[in-house]
Amino acid sequence: MPRYESRDGRGCLLVGDSRRLDPIPTGSVGVIVTSPPYWMRGRGRRSAEGWARRLAQEFGAEWRRVLAPDGDLWLVIGDRHDGAEWLGLDGIVSEWMRRTGWRLQSKGCWAQVRSRERWDNRLNHVLRFRNAGRAVRPDSTTLCWMLPLPASHRESLWDATPDPVIRTALEKSKKRGPVLDPFIGAGTVALVARAAGRAWIGVERDPRMARLAARRLGLRRPPRPVRTVASGSSGRAPRRTRSG
Repeated sequence: MPRYESRDGRGCLLVGDSRRLDPIPTGSVGVIVTSPPYWMRGRGRRSAEGWARRLAQEFGAEWRRVLAPDGDLWLVIGDRHDGAEWLGLDGIVSEWMRRTGWRLQSKGCWAQVRSRERWDNRLNHVLRFRNAGRAVRPDSTTLCWMLPLPASHRESLWDATPDPVIRTALEKSKKRGPVLDPFIGAGTVALVARAAGRAWIGVERDPRMARLAARRLGLRRPPRPVRTVASGSSGRAPRRTRSG
């Protein structure tokens, strides 16, 4: 995957599809915090089920591979009234995640106030999952926020999750290992993780958004490795070529 890196070596942005995270070692990530693209197209439970199934099967398997055995996966997903009824996407997503080896540990919600969204698009579920067999002991924290939708960067294609939601997810999760956002967008999760002193990894398949996140985070392209070709019998000076 093409990549950007922070100068201190604690941040990395991969440009590609998070269904394949080959550069990330198995079990190396401490916590995943992400907001996948919301289900906005289609109507009815069948369409919503298809969206949740793809999320769990196509992305969830690779997330399970890179996440530490006692790591947490936090999903922020929007609910929606499709014109006939509320679909209850938290339940649909949780069921598909359960079928693919995850267990729901905590759930909460972020309700948008002063929203520019329609009345039927203002509720966002905050879901905490772990691998099966790795339960979290419940505590007294109430995962509920009433917050406005953060102002998007003028170049961003998508909205962001509020900082308080991300900070809480990090505070409640494993403290060792980098923070991964497999849908990093304009880089909000990475900014919050960096402010908390955490190493982080972002993945973004849209090159335009990846460039925006790289600028916001002050990232750079790593230099390509250079190899030296030995000189032949002609006695000419060694020739330098770029690999890859």
